[in-house]
Amino acid sequence: MVISHKLRFIFLHNPKCAGTSFRDALKPYHDDHFNFWGIFYAPYFKNHIDHTHLRLWEMQAQFPKIFSCLADYNSLIFVRDPYARFLSALNEHMKKFQPNIKLLEMDTLQRIGAIEAFILNELTIARITTDWRFIHFSPQLWYLRLGEHTIPRHIVAIRNGHDFIHQGLACLGLPALPVPHHNPSPVDLTGILASPVITGFIHEFYRDDLAYFAAAPALAPMLTTPRPPAERTPAERPLAEPAVPSASFTIKVS
Repeated sequence: MVISHKLRFIFLHNPKCAGTSFRDALKPYHDDHFNFWGIFYAPYFKNHIDHTHLRLWEMQAQFPKIFSCLADYNSLIFVRDPYARFLSALNEHMKKFQPNIKLLEMDTLQRIGAIEAFILNELTIARITTDWRFIHFSPQLWYLRLGEHTIPRHIVAIRNGHDFIHQGLACLGLPALPVPHHNPSPVDLTGILASPVITGFIHEFYRDDLAYFAAAPALAPMLTTPRPPAERTPAERPLAEPAVPSASFTIKVS
């Protein structure tokens, strides 16, 4: 998160949405006494939380004065197609926290097996909510809405190219700035979307994100990824995909 009290704006950092690249470009404008980067103990939650990617309820509890500024300051957040964002989150998580799962050395079927096992055995709601190592899998609505209220003033969709960067800078009233791409995903995981377990998880867990974006004319065009296998017509299915999904999933609570 980047805060400029002088220019009265806040950039909210949604994980895997070009936030690291953008916040680096905005560093000269940050003038709050706290640097919102890193893992710190949060007394209110009695837990360590990721202060780089504060969800709205975490910001409201830990930094109520900053949260109150959102009512008056200009604010910006980037959002991303949930399928593409999930693949990027997988790359980030495996690289940092499960280096024994060497996705780069696997073929597509091996990657599917590894990610299906991760979803079914490790990727629980409890971990995503309370374990900072799983922060990148947070639903995007946790950064956009509290109750019935959408908090950021400007929500900009990430599309191919750099137009979203220019749009974001314009929303904050800033001049054009160089924004180099930091932290690119090391592995192209697009092929794992052939798995009904994986696409089923994305569709179900991020159902509210998908519905919110689909209902917003400015955001809907970014939703270009395939529908879950169970909802595709035969013509839309890859040749290797069974007409009836051979596996299902349940979102685990703990």
